[in-house]
Amino acid sequence: MDTSNDIGSQQNTMRLRAAFLRWAACLGGFVLAVVLAASLHSNLFGNLAFFGYFAAGFYLNRCVLRKLIEWHPLYNTLHNVSSGKLKFFLFWPISYFFLFIRLGINKVL
Repeated sequence: MDTSNDIGSQQNTMRLRAAFLRWAACLGGFVLAVVLAASLHSNLFGNLAFFGYFAAGFYLNRCVLRKLIEWHPLYNTLHNVSSGKLKFFLFWPISYFFLFIRLGINKVL
């Protein structure tokens, strides 16, 4: 009996709490950069907030989303996966929050 596939799939998962903490750290860093840019009227922190927003979305897609959810084989089409990942990349503060709510409801109920 080959259990290597089961073990590999278990190693690639992430707990919801760990994913939430990574999202909260990214959100906190982004908010801090925006607050510093607004209070200091600094272009440096404004640029940092702008590029940090996209860097956080990229990090969350590559390191969190990949380990948090698994795409269903029936709906694993190029359109569905690319539009889903693009939505999570561009709107990560809101979309990850609602993903955590859905996963939490699914876990509890």
